[in-house]
Formats: sequence, C-alpha cells, structure tokens
Amino acid sequence: MRFAKKRRRGATTLRHEPVDNWGQWKATWGPPLRWLGVVLVLAAVGYGVRVGNEKLREPGAFPLRQVHIEGELRNLIEADFHAVAGRYLGQNFFVANLDDLNAALAANPWIEDVSVRRWWPDTVEIKLRERTAFGYWGEREMVDVNGVRFQPGVLRQPGPWPRLAGPDGHEKTLIKNYQEARALLDPFGLKLVRLAQDDRRAWWLTFENGLEVYMGREQFEQRLRRLAQVYPQVLAARIDQIAVVDMRYVNGFAVRWKAERPAPAAG
Repeated sequence: MRFAKKRRRGATTLRHEPVDNWGQWKATWGPPLRWLGVVLVLAAVGYGVRVGNEKLREPGAFPLRQVHIEGELRNLIEADFHAVAGRYLGQNFFVANLDDLNAALAANPWIEDVSVRRWWPDTVEIKLRERTAFGYWGEREMVDVNGVRFQPGVLRQPGPWPRLAGPDGHEKTLIKNYQEARALLDPFGLKLVRLAQDDRRAWWLTFENGLEVYMGREQFEQRLRRLAQVYPQVLAARIDQIAVVDMRYVNGFAVRWKAERPAPAAG
C-alpha cells in the first residue's frame, strides 16, 4: 500500500539568494575613487610640468648662441647690433628678456622700427627698418624723409646732404620746397645745397656756386618759377659777379654784386 504525501495549500517555499556585496561597494565608493584618481593624475601632471619648467629655465640650459639680423643697413653695421645683443648670448633661450633688448635697439636714432624674437633653438632674430635720412637740420640734427628729426651718433652713408633749417613743425614743408626747387633749377646747373626759413618765415636759398637768393615770406612757388626763368636768360652769364638775388619784387628782382662791383643794380 502506498501513501502519497500531501502538500499543504498556501505553503511557500523559501530560497536564499546570494547577496551582491561588490555591487553595493562599487556603487558607494566608485565615484569618490574615480575623482580621487583624477586628482592624483592632475597633481602628477602639475608636478611634472613644474619640474620640467624648472629644468628648462636653468641658467646653463638652452643657451642663446647667435644673432640674426634682417633688414637693409646703410648707416648701421652688424657690429652695432652685436654690441647691444651680445650680452644676451649665453642666456637661457626661455628666460632671456628680449623686451629689454628690443627697447635698447629702438633707442638707436638710426632705427625707425625694430622687432626682436627667439628662433629655436639658439638664435636671437632682429628685424629692423633703418631710418632714411634726407639731410641735415640746423647745426646738430638730421631730418629723415618723413620729416622726423634725429641726432645720429655716426653717419656712414656718403653725402652730399642738403642742409635745411626752419621753425619746429615745418620740417615737411622744407623738404617739399627743397624738392620742388631742385626739380626746377637742376636743369640749369643751379644746384641747391641749403634751404632755410628764418624766424619771420622768410625763405633763403643757397646754391653750390655760392649764389644766395632771398625769396621773402610769400609766393614761394611763383617766385621760384620766376627765378627759373630769369636765371638762364640774365643771371647765368654773370653768376661769378653776383652775391645775392632778391626775388621779392612783383615784376622783377634785385641783384647785390660781390665786393669788387661798386654799386647794386636792379633787374
């Protein structure tokens, strides 16, 4: 005889599931550990950068060894630059204060514009534009083609240089009038060597042959054209006897003869 075991209705069978302790730990501590790792990496990188920067800036590391100059030199020579830039040679490529070098070069009266930069691995590069002189100004200065006055320490470019003199602020006007006079009078062999405007704003012209011409304060261009007309017709033949020509007259001019002539005459 067999007996069947009966299951009770409503009974529940209990099963023990394994607990996921790793997942709980990861969920709790994973984010903080990741941030800690990031912080440690950044700290290591920062430390490496600081150490590397210190190594790069050590006095004996990466020395500057040569100077390269780019620009047309007329009154300057390379020795002028090496005298200033030479003290930077041997300094660390990354540490050398080239702003000071730029300022020192810009103080040279012959330099109109200059820029200095490093050129890897050991070069100081100097790019410059030398000032283009026009002529002398007064007794101790020169003036460039832009009407800027300066006092050069040395003049190596051969002349001859015209001489200009006038009130402050009239530099460009004198350059313009000088160029106009040369263009009009050079064809007649009358070479202008000095142009001056005095305190009364009156114009004086001095030529290579010793002739002086007084133009007065007004109508400079008109009187200059009249001089260009009368010189070859009247004055050129007796130029050795003439000291000064006065062009202030409306329809003519006056002549002052040299000492051997007894009396002035008017034209």
